Amino acid sequence: MTKAGRGRLLKLVVTIGILAILISRLDPAQVWNLLRGVEPVPVAMAVGLLAASHMAVALIWRRLLGVVGVELSVERTVSLYYAGLFLNNFFFGSVGGDSYRIYAAWKGTGGSGRPVLAATLLERLIGVTALLLLGTVAVVVKFSALPGGFRWLLLALSGGGTIAAFTVILVPAPLGRFALHLARNRSQTTRERITGTVASMQQAGRPAAVLTMLLVAVAAQGVRIWTHWWCARALGIEVAAADLFLVIPIIAVASGLPISIGGLGVREAAGVLLLAPLGVAEPSAFAMELLAWLVGVVTSLVGGLIFLFGREVAPGEAESIESTV
Repeated sequence: MTKAGRGRLLKLVVTIGILAILISRLDPAQVWNLLRGVEPVPVAMAVGLLAASHMAVALIWRRLLGVVGVELSVERTVSLYYAGLFLNNFFFGSVGGDSYRIYAAWKGTGGSGRPVLAATLLERLIGVTALLLLGTVAVVVKFSALPGGFRWLLLALSGGGTIAAFTVILVPAPLGRFALHLARNRSQTTRERITGTVASMQQAGRPAAVLTMLLVAVAAQGVRIWTHWWCARALGIEVAAADLFLVIPIIAVASGLPISIGGLGVREAAGVLLLAPLGVAEPSAFAMELLAWLVGVVTSLVGGLIFLFGREVAPGEAESIESTV
């Protein structure tokens, strides 16, 4: 079996394993009853808000691409971003959504793909920083009202994550040195790619520009957190929006780890663990996060049409994305 095949199999095993453990702990009938009674209007609100959030993040990506000298129209940027969302949700092979949009944005530039890679990494880091910053503020505001151990856990994860992500944005050189250390036995070409990518990150990560985009990202990620509240409302689950700002940033970051198919399983497990101290029953937390995943899938479907009919990447090119970037 190839390395890519082993990666696909591992993600599938992790996804099925986590879901199996969760289902064995929960009452499937309760989860089904919640999902069967879902209200369509709140779901439509969640889809609309998530689409607006994605649009804002796509424009942040476009701005970062412009800083490193890659000019894309708004229409093309949004199209590539949505195609990437679709692949992140449905494709669990070696070529994920981010790899696709990096490669597709780079094609036709006539230059190196490193600036596009750098802009995409920064867009991701700015999004993570914005999410965790919102979580940190929520924890500070509600600190005295939270259970002792739980409040310190949230503060450590959100606050520590915010500091770490923002530090990498402003000072990417240590990350580059670490990546070069890991690649010490790789080819000189690979090491030059790492060095070039870090240089582009330094170019795009100027403090004034980053702070402006971080403000936009905070608004976009705040809207994304509200989609979970609308999912809860659709299921008839009583949970305060302020409580969701405490835990959804951590859940979102955890589900973004490339260890399962589209974050499925990881998202639900994190939701069950982190929402329980806030008084949300395990079946309700599972159903809410599963519905949030479905909302994300529905929102990304337009990206599937773009990917299938946009002809950005020919079938034979797909497996070469990582090596050419």
